[in-house]
Amino acid sequence: MNMLEEKSISLAKQDFPNIVRQAAKGHETITRNFKSLNHEKVSIISTDIFEEILDRGYKFNPTIEEDLDGQGYTISIDELLIHGEGSTLISALKDLAENLMDYTEDYLNRVDFFRQIENRKHHYPYLRRIARLTDIDQVMEVIAECHTSLQQAILNQSQKG
Repeated sequence: MNMLEEKSISLAKQDFPNIVRQAAKGHETITRNFKSLNHEKVSIISTDIFEEILDRGYKFNPTIEEDLDGQGYTISIDELLIHGEGSTLISALKDLAENLMDYTEDYLNRVDFFRQIENRKHHYPYLRRIARLTDIDQVMEVIAECHTSLQQAILNQSQKG
């Protein structure tokens, strides 16, 4: 028994207003292209629910390395093969956030390309989380949400400024 409703694209077109109303209430509808060879599927789901799934399941695990000479920091997000550098934790975090915002824009503009690259195709949900944010401070907070040293650096910076 399949508990998720599945509709052909032609039926979904006819019933689209109802499908959208149901999605807003929390129901997911899956559309399937029965005319294609691989029967591609697309889910229609509430954006709020989708973003809640991303927020809970796709958190960043940044690693901090202090330079050998003690003159700066590198913060890396290994899940995305991306890093930032700076003379302070906050400047390294800001550099990382800027790099992450640039990568997010590039990835989403060329998602069909990146989804074909084995070590990059899983980046989409992480980057989709970033895409909805409106400024660099929000991006820095999302990066730091699971790292107390970075959270403290942000807090200290906000108290100074």
